[in-house]
Amino acid sequence: MSPPIPVWVGVRKLLVLGTEILVARNRAGLRTETDGPGLLFERARREDGGMLSWVTYQLVTADDQFSRPVSHYVPAHLLRRRGPARRHRFGDYRPRTHG
Repeated sequence: MSPPIPVWVGVRKLLVLGTEILVARNRAGLRTETDGPGLLFERARREDGGMLSWVTYQLVTADDQFSRPVSHYVPAHLLRRRGPARRHRFGDYRPRTHG
């Protein structure tokens, strides 16, 4: 795809925690409990009809000191399109929410 599409990657569901969740947290370990911003480069259909997406995103350490770029195929259902924040969508205009 040209240009790449900004997406949110469901890292928590992609990298599922195992039985080690009861051990103490490592401050230099990688943070996997949140969705992370990424870029979608291409899509490919799986044999069973589902979709895979080639995505690049950052894995960040728990202390925010380092990050590692990661690129691989991710199941399409773990991606959400990323767009402008709602507060920036309308400029100075604020739509009425009630009344």
